[in-house]
Amino acid sequence: MTWIRTIPKSQANDEYRAALEAQHAWYPSEYTEQVPGIPDNDGDGIVAAHSLIPHALQHAFATFGALMDPKLPLTRKQHELIATVVSQANCTSYCSISHREFLRRATGDDALVEAIHRDYRTAPLSEADRLMCAYAEQVTRDATRIQREDMDRLRAVGFDDTAILQITQIAAWFNYINRIADALGVGRE
Repeated sequence: MTWIRTIPKSQANDEYRAALEAQHAWYPSEYTEQVPGIPDNDGDGIVAAHSLIPHALQHAFATFGALMDPKLPLTRKQHELIATVVSQANCTSYCSISHREFLRRATGDDALVEAIHRDYRTAPLSEADRLMCAYAEQVTRDATRIQREDMDRLRAVGFDDTAILQITQIAAWFNYINRIADALGVGRE
């Protein structure tokens, strides 16, 4: 449940309906089916939490869509690893549950998802993915502690500057969406 009034899709005006259609078009295929146990977006989910300001919904999720673009360097697995690590670091139940499920859908690997749930540091990840997750967690916990050497380490395991920017922006975007979810009570009841 969301702690503010939201507008159900059935009552959407033209601006809200257009924002919803655009947002849905940007979603990866793993997001199509509702995740059991979390609020849906017809009044209680994270998209619905944006419903009173459709223009902000459109811009926020356009950014999300741009960051998930398959033409960019990161894979779907890497997108969901970042989303999951950030959401778990923030203790955001709604996003942690949903992105573990999306990671499972993207990879088909239940054991990996359970290992990430316990601790990405001990999960069966490549060196590059583990370093990417550590960087995303640092963006979440205190980005002021990131140094030039962190960029060098990411480059050393194969990430180019576009990938580093994509990692940073995905981590930052999920910090944004975690804050919205937690502050407005999405999935907290």
